[in-house]
Amino acid sequence: MWRTRPLSGLHPPIVLAALLVTALLLVACGGASVQSATPAPVAPDARASAVAGGPAEATIVSSSGGGERAGGAGCRTDPAPVFTHHYTDLDQIEFINPTIVTSGNWLKNRQYHKVVTDADNHAPEVPVYAPVDAVATGVTYYLGQMRAWDGSVIELGQYDLRFRVSCEVTFGFDHVSRLAPPFASLAPAEPSRGTQDAEVPLSVAVEAGQLLGWTSGTEPAHTWDFIVANTTISNEFANQERYERSGDLGGLLHASCPYDYFAPAMAEAYRAKLGNWQGRAADVDCALSPDEPGALAGGWFLSPFDGSDRYALTDWGLVATLAGDGYLDLNGPGVAIRVSDADPSFLDPASMSGEHCYVHYQDGRWGYVQITSNGDLAAAFGAGSCPASLPEEHQIFYR
Repeated sequence: MWRTRPLSGLHPPIVLAALLVTALLLVACGGASVQSATPAPVAPDARASAVAGGPAEATIVSSSGGGERAGGAGCRTDPAPVFTHHYTDLDQIEFINPTIVTSGNWLKNRQYHKVVTDADNHAPEVPVYAPVDAVATGVTYYLGQMRAWDGSVIELGQYDLRFRVSCEVTFGFDHVSRLAPPFASLAPAEPSRGTQDAEVPLSVAVEAGQLLGWTSGTEPAHTWDFIVANTTISNEFANQERYERSGDLGGLLHASCPYDYFAPAMAEAYRAKLGNWQGRAADVDCALSPDEPGALAGGWFLSPFDGSDRYALTDWGLVATLAGDGYLDLNGPGVAIRVSDADPSFLDPASMSGEHCYVHYQDGRWGYVQITSNGDLAAAFGAGSCPASLPEEHQIFYR
């Protein structure tokens, strides 16, 4: 088991709760740019290049257009492509928290990769490679807002790269620190203060094993993301219509486990790294359908779903999931509760269908939850001893 890290940045946010309950979210934007505390960038050595099959030259098909996250002109049909090359140097990765992950009170289609750090929490830049022949469809350069262990805000320029493998399958990397050619010259020169409408569309062919860039991830958590989606996959949720008719939930609806696309030996090398900050759960794997109908597990929203605006941004309210280390993450607006599976207050959220009080693993903060008679969720958070019943001051969340 890895050593416990009770403190971290906003990404992943579950470990920040010990410092600032009210400052969990967001890996978003705003403020002035600051420098990373990591060492100066170093190009990958010969061993790292060999792991990925060595760098290859990119072919720029077009400098505009083709920015679709799925499909696109000229794409080939292949719902089950084979990823043939490692996408990073696994020796430099401490753990991978698998899809679907909790980020604040959101669920996201991505995997968190924790870079190995030294005693002073300095992380090297690890290489990022294309795992399969693909076409780059877009690059975003933005200011990621994070929170240091002392509570101060850090803003760091981060890249998000997206690729299309086939008409059905796409992948991407987020929180990349530095880009390799040709992407370094194709990305914006200055980071944007928001990611909405900030993507620069591309159509750049890349080969399996090609070096895309380097990353030391976020600060101070030193995590970065790998994302795979497949439009032929339809994951199941408690309110399926909400995910099918809300545009920005499509990433969860079509979330795919990356290691389903690798040959068994390569997939096992990644699965051996699955875990999270407090270690590794015995049954850890991708959890593509986190909701449990009639129970606490999964995602909840601030308002009922009426289907009138399929382009409206999702109003996330609360999530309850088990992370790669087996800990329960119960996160609401501005608050996070983590519970060890060895704690007396632990109850698998998939089994919580009545009411229960969860106690945070580091202090006396608590979260009281109750499934209402009509299937909604009532939740209250506080500090001290767990209340005997649902407090009068509570919030309602919806599927």
